[in-house]
Amino acid sequence: MPINFLPKEVEFFDYLTLQAENLVKATGYFKSILNNGVMDETSARKVHDLENEGDTLMHEISDMLNRTFITPIDREDIFALANQIDDVLDLLNAMAGRMRLYKLDPGDEYFSQFIDLIDQSSAALSNAIKHMHDTKRSRRVLDHCIEVNRLENMGDQVREKAISHLFETEKDPIMVIKWKEMYEVAEGTLDTCEHVAKVIESILVKHG
Repeated sequence: MPINFLPKEVEFFDYLTLQAENLVKATGYFKSILNNGVMDETSARKVHDLENEGDTLMHEISDMLNRTFITPIDREDIFALANQIDDVLDLLNAMAGRMRLYKLDPGDEYFSQFIDLIDQSSAALSNAIKHMHDTKRSRRVLDHCIEVNRLENMGDQVREKAISHLFETEKDPIMVIKWKEMYEVAEGTLDTCEHVAKVIESILVKHG
């Protein structure tokens, strides 16, 4: 397979944008599931399908990296960014699967707060990635990254309140274990969103 010696800048950034937009689609759909109060097999399958779409985009980005001699930004940064976005999708898919498996109530107040924060973080990341290629908008991109950090801090507060409330009100120890796991995975998803933002910030510093 021939190696391309010219930067495929538009193609790389377009694929990263598609990946981020797919993440927004997945978080928005997950949020709608909670609003409708049903996490059945069909709903969980839809989340899984979006996660598979993300995997496909990740593989396409990896393939482009292998075939391209010169990249618009460091290839390790492109891979790290794509991989971290894929990790967020993996965690969303894991939460959907466990919620269905554990037969948990999608209307849980604190879990809904987590998903709302994840949805907002995904939107901020998508907006940041969409404008990454434009050096004139680096300030705006950085603002989106700062917003992701703020949302992650809010997630820490939600986790403390959620687990405290869980231990105070839930009498079934099995349910305590299940919901504690869900809250921790949700918090971990927000942490991963923050990792994506940090990769973007690192790229801005290198190319500022």
